[in-house]
Order: sequence, then structure tokens, then C-alpha cells
Amino acid sequence: MSVPRTGRAWGRALPALAGIVFLLWVLAVGRPPRPTMLWHELYNLGHIPLFGVIALLALEVSRGLLPGFNARPFSHYLIAFVSVAVISLVSEIVQLDLPGRKAEVQDAVHNLIGAVCFLAIRSAIDPGYRSQGNRAPRGLLVGAALFALFVSSWDLIELAWHYGMRAAAVPVVVDFDSRWQQPFIRPLRASLTIVSAPDEWRGNGGQRVAEIQFPHEPWPGVTIVEPYPDWTGYHTLRVRIFSPGAEPVPLTFRIDDARHNQEHKDRFNRTVNIEPGLNDLSFALDDIRRAPADREMDVSEITQIILFTSRPDQPFRLYLSDIWLE
Repeated sequence: MSVPRTGRAWGRALPALAGIVFLLWVLAVGRPPRPTMLWHELYNLGHIPLFGVIALLALEVSRGLLPGFNARPFSHYLIAFVSVAVISLVSEIVQLDLPGRKAEVQDAVHNLIGAVCFLAIRSAIDPGYRSQGNRAPRGLLVGAALFALFVSSWDLIELAWHYGMRAAAVPVVVDFDSRWQQPFIRPLRASLTIVSAPDEWRGNGGQRVAEIQFPHEPWPGVTIVEPYPDWTGYHTLRVRIFSPGAEPVPLTFRIDDARHNQEHKDRFNRTVNIEPGLNDLSFALDDIRRAPADREMDVSEITQIILFTSRPDQPFRLYLSDIWLE
């Protein structure tokens, strides 16, 4: 008993349609497992393979439901690409009204890159497409697609290098003289410039340090996000600061772990007076561990270090060298 042509068409298209619906559901409910720069970049880059697979499934849907285009196989590829473009546009528009989500141009670009690259590779190995006289060199198509995927992945590759160098620098936690530190430094209402240590800083001549300008504004400071998180096995956090001013200035050190609930009492806070000249500061890790009021801080999951002050009476500047563990 023969199967009607429409039945065969839907038999080919339905599994592909189900796959598209499933992948869009994954996109809708998926979240990065941890709020880190690396996971965020991985999640964003995941749009490329996700929509690449959606494009291949859309290609199967087109072939199943539109057999009349089989004589012109490029039409199926064009339909698949347009389908991904429409799905991508709709998904980004929908996110405008979803709490906790936001539309991003980068995501839309990644969606289209995935579609183009996966369809290009599929066409290079598609005997039905090539049998119609389409003679574009297979190697050129595959090579161009792989190169585009590599270029699209460059931000992730570079960020992974920063994380690798961060791990290699331990017990140094913050190194203002190294390029790997750059993504992890975020001034807040303050300015930070990497300069040579001032001549007055004896014994540190020629070393590159951070010059931090604290303006007359509320709560200026610098945040070091995602320092190397595991401080177990060490006893002291050391900081070296030089003040060129003539008067002491207050500076608060704040340290958070992954369990921090954003309450003041649930973190390490310590305000010290930075005296004129060189200041060698040390913070016992036992004090950091016991700082939260209702629990112990997890020193294997440190998430950020913040150096800040309240609104200063007058702008001032400090020079900060490395922060390290002993």
C-alpha cells in the first residue's frame, strides 16, 4: 500500500518542525548556569550552533513541504535562511517584554552567522544540490564557513586566555601591569590609569601601577570582578598603596563571595586610613571568612573586590600595585 505524497511530505517535515520547536523552547528557558563573563560569552555564542541546527531543520521542512522546488535546490536553502531570519527577529522582539531578558543585536547577528555557515557546509556535502550543476568548490565553502565561525568565536577565545592567565598568576590576585587583568577592572565614578610608580615611591621605581583618581562624587571606587576565586590554603591578603597627598584619606575594602545576598552585613567591609606615603596593608583570611554576620564566607568562591570611599571633601588620588595572597 503506497503512502500518499502529502503523508510522505509531512512525515519528513514534522520531525524537523518538532526539532525547531524544541530548540526554541531551549532558547526561551535556558540561562547561563553562573553569572560570569565566560558563561555569558559561551551562552551568547551558543546562538550560532543553535540557529545553525534550526536552519538545517528548516531546510528539511522546506524539502518536505515544497517538493516543487527540488529542481531548484538553492530555493530550499534560501527558504531556510529566510525562515531563520524571521524566527530570529521575532525571538528578539518577544524578549523586549520578557522580565530578565533583553533583545541584543549581537544575538541576532550570531543567529544569522550560524544559519549561513551551517547551510554553506551542508550545501558542500549535499549530493542533490551539487547534481544540479552547482560547482562552487566544496573546500572553499567549508573553509569560508569555518573561518567565519572562528572569527565569531574570537571574543570567547580571547576571554578564555584572560581567564587562563588569571589562574597562572596566583598567588597574585590583581596585577595592574598585565594585559590579562583588563576585563576584570571596572572603575565606578573614578578614573583608573596604568602609569609608572611616582618617584616618591622608593623601591618601586619603574613598576607599572594603577593611578586611581577619586572625584568629589558619591562612592567613587574600583571594582575587580571575578578575581581568581579560590583563596583556600592562604592566610593573608596583601595590598600595597601609595598616597601622594598630605592628609590621610579613608578607603573601604569590600569582598564578596558567591553566596552574598547584597546586604551590608553579609560581606567583608573594612575601612582604613591611607596615610601619606607607602601603606602596606594586610587582611587576615580568617577575618574575611568570619565577616558575614550569619555565616562563614566561602573563600573558595570569591566573586569581587571593591575599593571605594564615600564622597570625599576634596578629590584625591592613590597609586595601587598588585594585590596578592600569602
